[in-house]
Amino acid sequence: MIRNDTDTVEPLATQHGTLRLRPETEADTSFLFTLHESVKGAELASIAEPIRRQLLEMQFRAMSMGYHSGFPAGRFEIIALDDAPIGRLITDDSQGRIHTVYIGLLPEWRNRGICTILMTAVLDQPRRRGIPCEAIVAVENLPSLRLWSRLGFTERERNESDVIVGWRPS
Repeated sequence: MIRNDTDTVEPLATQHGTLRLRPETEADTSFLFTLHESVKGAELASIAEPIRRQLLEMQFRAMSMGYHSGFPAGRFEIIALDDAPIGRLITDDSQGRIHTVYIGLLPEWRNRGICTILMTAVLDQPRRRGIPCEAIVAVENLPSLRLWSRLGFTERERNESDVIVGWRPS
């Protein structure tokens, strides 16, 4: 699923429709903000709406700039189901490993096995190349920690806020 000069994106048939990855474009900014709001909005639920919106917009801009500057060679992709955007995947293929920087779905597509299907396909590349894959997950993000565990990732390191999980091809 991760593209390079020799790999292509293969559509994945799911019970929900056809899952594809496509590169992010400037036209995706509104969708990406909606996705960000669906992930982070609950944290700011107690704040009055105009201020809440401003804070979400500031977070979104800072997050976007941080991802692009921190992973200049990263793959920034939209997860599409039957060509409709439903999520985002950011990966970085450097330093001898695949780093899953971010994966997120709109709420209505969570807990349907989509990330498991997608990440199983993504792991084909490091499996073929014999390189590890890793992800950093917030300690309180139990659904993501369960996802990585199902995929065979194990905890490598933990601090107050994050868990680093890793996977090696067998």
